[in-house]
Amino acid sequence: MRPVVPQRPLAVLAYGSLLHAPGPGLAALVTGRRPCRTPFPVEYGRASQRWGGGPVLVPHPRGAPVDGALLLLAEGVELGVAVDALAEREGLPDPRGVLQVEMPGDRLVLAASLPRNLPAPDMAPPALARRAVESARTGPRNGVAYLRGAIDAGVLTPVTDAYARAVCALAGAGSLGEAERLLALRRPQRIGRTHGLG
Repeated sequence: MRPVVPQRPLAVLAYGSLLHAPGPGLAALVTGRRPCRTPFPVEYGRASQRWGGGPVLVPHPRGAPVDGALLLLAEGVELGVAVDALAEREGLPDPRGVLQVEMPGDRLVLAASLPRNLPAPDMAPPALARRAVESARTGPRNGVAYLRGAIDAGVLTPVTDAYARAVCALAGAGSLGEAERLLALRRPQRIGRTHGLG
């Protein structure tokens, strides 16, 4: 018989909305967090259906490593359970979208792999801002809210400052919080949900 190799403790790499809203399924597995720097560059390179078409953070060569956190999972959480919880949180149709990330330490680190889909011209701060403001028409889960949450969590990319200023200018606001409030007042009243990949 071959000896049983114990599973390494697990963690989830968070550098976007996972930092402040891991969702109930994943949150139930988390027992703590540890600040870290992403081992790869990150930028607003994806238009997300789940955020009303607004820009979200993904690994991208045009970005830079950012401050994030390792969400430390409880001892005894099985790898399959963790993968399924992360895939569900990120709206991935297949657990194969969850990858292992090599990072220092004793933890096996997981991260969701969402593809970038914005061409370079659409990643300029004015273009990102237009997309974020338009997404605010879809409901409270939008690109402006995502940007504010990332900034509040300390996640700053090379375009963050210019992107935030462009959003405020388009909304006629002095801050992202004020921009959210003003854009909410202009939002058409409707009932519905947005599904799809993060």
